[in-house]
Amino acid sequence: MEIKRNLRKILYVVTRAERGGAQTQVLELLQATRGYFHTALATGETGFLTEEARALGVTVYPVEHLAAPLSPLHDFRALGEISGIIRAFQPNLIHAHSSKAGILARIAARYHRTPCVFTVHGWAFSQGVSFRRKCLALPVEWLAGSLGAAIITASEFDRDLALRYSICAAERITTIVAAKSDDPTRANPEAGDPPIITMVARFCPQKDHLTLLRALSKVQSPFRLRLAGEGPLLEQARTAATELGLESRTEFLGNCSNVAELLSGTQVFALISRYEGLPVSILEAMRAGLPIVATDTGGVSEAVRDQWNGFLVRRGDDSALGTAFATLLQNPAMRAEFGKNSRRAFERNFRAETMIERTFALYEQELAPAAHSDLLPQPSSLSRSASLDL
Repeated sequence: MEIKRNLRKILYVVTRAERGGAQTQVLELLQATRGYFHTALATGETGFLTEEARALGVTVYPVEHLAAPLSPLHDFRALGEISGIIRAFQPNLIHAHSSKAGILARIAARYHRTPCVFTVHGWAFSQGVSFRRKCLALPVEWLAGSLGAAIITASEFDRDLALRYSICAAERITTIVAAKSDDPTRANPEAGDPPIITMVARFCPQKDHLTLLRALSKVQSPFRLRLAGEGPLLEQARTAATELGLESRTEFLGNCSNVAELLSGTQVFALISRYEGLPVSILEAMRAGLPIVATDTGGVSEAVRDQWNGFLVRRGDDSALGTAFATLLQNPAMRAEFGKNSRRAFERNFRAETMIERTFALYEQELAPAAHSDLLPQPSSLSRSASLDL
């Protein structure tokens, strides 16, 4: 893509490049900013996001020492690398995503006196996070919150959590609901012989595949389970599926390059977690028109209304989870009704256009001292508050 010389520059910083909620949101923004900004991406690894970014003509900067685990030495080196990228690219604005990138990018932005926006994809001190992790995360987020960057939360839950823990002043926090571009591919929830349950999630401590497997081991109705994703706890889940007698009914698909196609052959979507922000995978399921069974954690209830487009279950409650799956598996008409409601809610609340308009409006606000607003797309009359209509 040929870049006009007068376009201002945005540097996006995200910790990982694997397919995930933060990465798909960054990709939506990279696609939307074409023609309005000269964009670059800094990330700690290569993968889905770096491949897609390069295909868009986006400059990609590797940050060798940027990784999720806490490591003072590596984090200090990553901070130096991000600072070097800022000197080289000279962005007018930095937009950071994910916890580690958000902390280091805000420190570097403050040092370079560059406007910065940080999007939260679930706080590291959220409900369901270990006590040790909370104790580590809170002081660091208090420090980062004092640096003056604007904060975007993808759900009202995360905004309320930030205010409860006094992360920063209320006027610095804006809720811009997570969203996805539409796709014409649709599921048929009434079909399936047997019905297929799909969960798209990384095998990591945040996601609770073991509770899902325990719940389904008690379900007598016929089904097949498809688990898409990779991660450090994959082998643990494989072992559990075998021990629980689910090996013949469970497929481990690895990373999925086309989620819309995968969901088109699904009858029930599952997301069983210990903590969440507002998961993009649930929005993808709603876009496809699927009923959803999910853990009632974080901002999930802002997308899934219990007994309207799915079932919400308490964290770790495999008995209630099994009941929810059995109810949907035995009721094709309920699956169809819930699926239609999911699609309606997606159309009302979770289209990417509104998220992009509100994000660009925040960019304009942060760039105001040196802004030329004619370079920014103007929010349309469709712009709305963060409140959702389920």
